[in-house]
Amino acid sequence: GIVLGTFLGAQIAHYLPGKNLQLLIGGFAILMAVQMLTNWKPGGHSTAPSPLKTPSLLMGGGIIGSVSALFGIGGGTLTVPWLNYHSIRMQEAVATSSACGIAIAIAGSLGFIWTGWQHAGLPAHAIGYVYLPAFAGISLSSIVYARLGVRLAHQLPASTLKKVFATLLILVGIKMISGAL
Repeated sequence: GIVLGTFLGAQIAHYLPGKNLQLLIGGFAILMAVQMLTNWKPGGHSTAPSPLKTPSLLMGGGIIGSVSALFGIGGGTLTVPWLNYHSIRMQEAVATSSACGIAIAIAGSLGFIWTGWQHAGLPAHAIGYVYLPAFAGISLSSIVYARLGVRLAHQLPASTLKKVFATLLILVGIKMISGAL
């Protein structure tokens, strides 16, 4: 679901104007933060753990993949709250989200390379919409800091981790919206 959704999201992002996409990303990040901070669960969902079934996983993965590609996020913004909504422990939600991020990254990269392949006006050192210098710098620093993040995720209480993640989403959302205005 995540892979197919990610390809679809790359196609949608290709056709949206940049400022509109930026406003959508910022608003969505703030909305997700509010959901996490208030622990709002639509439909009165039970807090008792219930195993996720294949159709729910495929549909959830498809939506997460589409929105992740559309918003240029690794999926954690959606995967963590979605799994938490389904009563998955915060540490497990973060770990699962990290693993799903690999599929999103590969499918998203391929989708954006394909949709931007013949697009005019791209900078030198870009393959489709993927700008290789940014890819290299972000990838290398992510490898270094991922270990620190994993260590912190296991040391912090779930409520603190949730608040830190929500605060980060709010800051990203404000930055994206202010950059689009």
